[in-house]
Amino acid sequence: MYQKPMPRQPDEYGDHWTPQELAGLLDGVDVRWCVVGGWALDLASVRPERAHDDLEIAIPQFELDRLRAWLSDYEFFVMGPNCLWPADAAGGAYFDNPQTFVRDPRTGAWKADIIRSQYDGETWVCQMDRSVRRPYDEAVGVTDAGIPYLRPELVLLYKGLTRRPKDDVDFEASVPALASQDRNWLAETLSSLAGTDHPWVAKLA
Repeated sequence: MYQKPMPRQPDEYGDHWTPQELAGLLDGVDVRWCVVGGWALDLASVRPERAHDDLEIAIPQFELDRLRAWLSDYEFFVMGPNCLWPADAAGGAYFDNPQTFVRDPRTGAWKADIIRSQYDGETWVCQMDRSVRRPYDEAVGVTDAGIPYLRPELVLLYKGLTRRPKDDVDFEASVPALASQDRNWLAETLSSLAGTDHPWVAKLA
């Protein structure tokens, strides 16, 4: 079993792709993908850009094989609680663990973190609660350079449900730029999923 290197520090594993580099690599591939996490907030221009430890993208789970064939020079590992399995040897862990890491075997660098999402055809489905859905084209924005990204209110929903210190920082920096309907949606959805006492809810009022 391939053990995950720990700790995964930016100075040791910081040679991840940028969204621009990945978009160039994926130009022409028939896969629905979008940047998620902190990079998505950068692409949406809702807060000042910050440094990133990695690049996270989301794709439909059933399209991973197509992406792997396109990026055949790279290795893919399924992330478990304390280790990584080669994707072809993950067995049942493949479906239990939706994160897949991309590694460059020539340098050992981890290039991207892929979230295999349960998209329902043309519908975006929230990984953390499948009752939260949107038409895919409404859930994903595209930059002028053609880079797809998850819309800010959806990124902040994920961040609000996990709430690490950097998520609170991203929330405070991004909320002023959200449209009123997006603030309202985020407040209502967080209240429904995490309770009305979630500390972000009052700040969204």
